[in-house]
Amino acid sequence: MSENVVKKLFIEKRVFLLDGDGTLYVWNTAFNSSPLILKKIRELGKKFIILSNNDSKSKKRRLKSLSRILKTNLDKDDLLLPNDIVEAFMKDKGVKSFDGLISDDFKNELVENGFKHDIRDPQVVLVGFDTNLTYAKIKRVISHINKGKTFLLTHIDPLCPYKGGQEIPDAGLLVKLVEAAVKRDPDYVFGKPYSSTIDFVIEKYRTTKEEMLIIGDRPGTDIKMANENGISSILVKSQNADEINYKPDAIVESIDMLYKMIKDL
Repeated sequence: MSENVVKKLFIEKRVFLLDGDGTLYVWNTAFNSSPLILKKIRELGKKFIILSNNDSKSKKRRLKSLSRILKTNLDKDDLLLPNDIVEAFMKDKGVKSFDGLISDDFKNELVENGFKHDIRDPQVVLVGFDTNLTYAKIKRVISHINKGKTFLLTHIDPLCPYKGGQEIPDAGLLVKLVEAAVKRDPDYVFGKPYSSTIDFVIEKYRTTKEEMLIIGDRPGTDIKMANENGISSILVKSQNADEINYKPDAIVESIDMLYKMIKDL
């Protein structure tokens, strides 16, 4: 029975990797029980990390927004974005300059953190969730990659859950346009479901796969990442959930149902 499995997982696991978009909230609206889930995890003495593939905003802005809609104070260690992983990668590789199809907010965040936005001769080219997309940027990025610049993709999600039950174009669609033009795949890909995300969590949070529990609404990203890394998982059903090709440890109908199962722990 799913409820027994869910309770057992909440008792045994120490680090909860919670999908953001579509699981805890949709765009700027949280589900009713999402703040209660976060509160319960803290009451149990556990750690939660909200995992989002949405790099359209800076981490500072996302923390402010999510703290408001989730009705809890979130610090930088409570949220993990592709922004964090990409920046760590660039620092590790000694990258100083970049250009790309990324939002103005993400671009400004990288500049604030010491990277140079170079539209003429960047070391790397990023493709992400560019909510400030222009034709001029597309032409420029294609030209950079055709000159052999390192090509980075922040994540593979083709669509992002949006208000009113809609979905809007995300990095996974934008990169198809670029790939068709340059006739090659990205050199590096980040975000869920790639193991680099799990490796980052293990190193930063000093944890293990055995201690983790992944909770999300997308079999093709959240549950795939869990299965391929030997991590326990709970699938929260949604209208937009993919066909279940990957198997979670438990399935719940909604985040509200999940909270009902664990509220008395």
